[in-house]
Amino acid sequence: MLGVAIIGAGNIGKVRANVIQRSRDSRVVVVADLDHARAMTLATQIGVCGTTDWQRVVRDPQVDAVVVCTPTKFHGDAATPALQAGKHVLCEKPLARSVSEADDIVKTAEAHRRVLKTGFNYRYMDNVCKAKELIEDNAIGPLYFLRCRYGHGGRPGYEKEWCTDREISGGGVLLEQGIHILDLVRHLLGEPARVTASTSRFFWNFPDVEDNCFLEIQTTESQTAQIHVSWTQWINILSLEIFGRDGYLSLSGRDGHYGPQRLLWGKRQANHGRPAEEVFEFPLENASWENEWLEFTSAIKSGKQPMGNTADSLRALQLVEAAYESSYRRTWVEVAPSIMLARSPK
Repeated sequence: MLGVAIIGAGNIGKVRANVIQRSRDSRVVVVADLDHARAMTLATQIGVCGTTDWQRVVRDPQVDAVVVCTPTKFHGDAATPALQAGKHVLCEKPLARSVSEADDIVKTAEAHRRVLKTGFNYRYMDNVCKAKELIEDNAIGPLYFLRCRYGHGGRPGYEKEWCTDREISGGGVLLEQGIHILDLVRHLLGEPARVTASTSRFFWNFPDVEDNCFLEIQTTESQTAQIHVSWTQWINILSLEIFGRDGYLSLSGRDGHYGPQRLLWGKRQANHGRPAEEVFEFPLENASWENEWLEFTSAIKSGKQPMGNTADSLRALQLVEAAYESSYRRTWVEVAPSIMLARSPK
């Protein structure tokens, strides 16, 4: 039975804790948060100990793995000593505020030969898994382009939340939500070669982060991805389309206000008539958290790298930084076809 510590008892910490408690081979043994009341609330809900002393938690011999759900600025503060203490780490996305910060964490994981995974749970959503299966089966032929719209409209007081403070989060909607889509571009379409982007603050009174980002990616195979991520999308949306020579895939939904996951497979007709379409509907519950946890624990047992590994983590941040640079310079920014800053995962 894998003993797990949750560091950060906010909303995602609660989701992760509940998933672990339902798993067959893992149990949360302690919850840590600098806010004592928050730590105790979650700890009491799942029947374990709560504490503010996260430094002691990462050294606890009962703890085999640590799940880091703190604000981004503190990811390294929790993940690095945990790895040094011989714990495996699942850290929420993004791994850090920058490539350089993330690279320091990666070096520690490699030095201590521990599994370090970033929480890219969107790869594990049912509609994404089915889309990946169809793409690998050549169901829509060679891929041409991807389009995505993703966002929500915030909430009262949003400008006071940590995710909109660059010092704590590292960026705005692109880094906070868009990084999921950048990861899916690599997962579903191809490896990016260059990026152009434009960031804006249309509505929210953030001092120095964007509430919208429009970007275009060209892959090494000359495919194109068009992405819009937004915190002024007044009705929640997650829509992702992939077009190939022989048809298309249209993914929608996530959970909650985004609606249930759905996948439409369109099959181009030889006479260019209306495509035949097949629809896949998925359960209301978002199983991505469970699927991701299973892969993390399987990686610990097998010694194999999971999806969302150190290479994926650094590459996603590299693309974010290229997009921010492009927006500042108002030009295309080239990105290396391979991850130059990441060493091969051991």
